[in-house]
Amino acid sequence: MLTSCGAHKHPAVEDLTHREDLSFLRLGSIQGTRDGDRLDVKAMYTDSSSILDLNLRFEIGMPTRLTSGTWRWTRHNTASSGTVAQHDISFLGGQSGAPSVGGAFDLLADGVARYRVNIPLTELKKKLTVAPAWRH
Repeated sequence: MLTSCGAHKHPAVEDLTHREDLSFLRLGSIQGTRDGDRLDVKAMYTDSSSILDLNLRFEIGMPTRLTSGTWRWTRHNTASSGTVAQHDISFLGGQSGAPSVGGAFDLLADGVARYRVNIPLTELKKKLTVAPAWRH
């Protein structure tokens, strides 16, 4: 589903079980690199005591779709991790300019959506240095 998440105001990170107020988390950084029909993105959400990292790979097309994603959240001296599923996505950008990406993505733990992160449509001005193992 292609939608623009800018039309609705959502918190940066939501607890889908409604047990926690996560309104304190903010998008700290986002960077990405387009290589042909592939876009690799790294986003980091943070507050004063936790860091949530997302690694996302998109296939650019009609429609653009998330092909793989992982997350790792370090908080309260523990780390949790899982996979990422696309809820909705917005993509703009051609080969000549910096791409822009945004949307809502569900963080899965044991196959169940626990959290949703919302990325406002953001131009990826900062290039991502992708580790060789992630490229393959």
